[in-house]
Amino acid sequence: MGIVNSSLGRWGFFAYLPGLFFLVPTIHLGRLRATLAIVVIGFSLDVQNNTFFGFHTIALMIFHLIGTEWVQIGQQGELIRPFLLQIMANLVIAMTWFILTYFLKEASSAWSPYRFCSDSVISILIFIPLCRWFPFFCEELLQLLGALGEQEQRSI
Repeated sequence: MGIVNSSLGRWGFFAYLPGLFFLVPTIHLGRLRATLAIVVIGFSLDVQNNTFFGFHTIALMIFHLIGTEWVQIGQQGELIRPFLLQIMANLVIAMTWFILTYFLKEASSAWSPYRFCSDSVISILIFIPLCRWFPFFCEELLQLLGALGEQEQRSI
């Protein structure tokens, strides 16, 4: 994401995509491994985006719990769209971070309301194709590395 954001930064945009990273562990890993993966991902996003320590970890864990229920509903044969959950998660996490920085008058916040809206639109345009492709890429990568056990694979 850093490379993408440095390219977009020339035009004044920032792609914020934390919602991309919680569903893959939820689908393909058991609870313990998924929780550990999400904690590591959350702390990495905190460092990359210069947010409060644990902000992304807590947000991703909340959506992991929601995603676990979403996956179980899908296994019962109901029509679900996992990418809608990811888009909602991305928007909620972005809005939460914007509200926290805007109302706390965080000096490091570069998001004005107009910039937040433009960055959100750009992020969604980038996010939609990525959230369709990313779970399949991660599943193939986990199978290639032998890290995906048959008992742990939870397909949507």
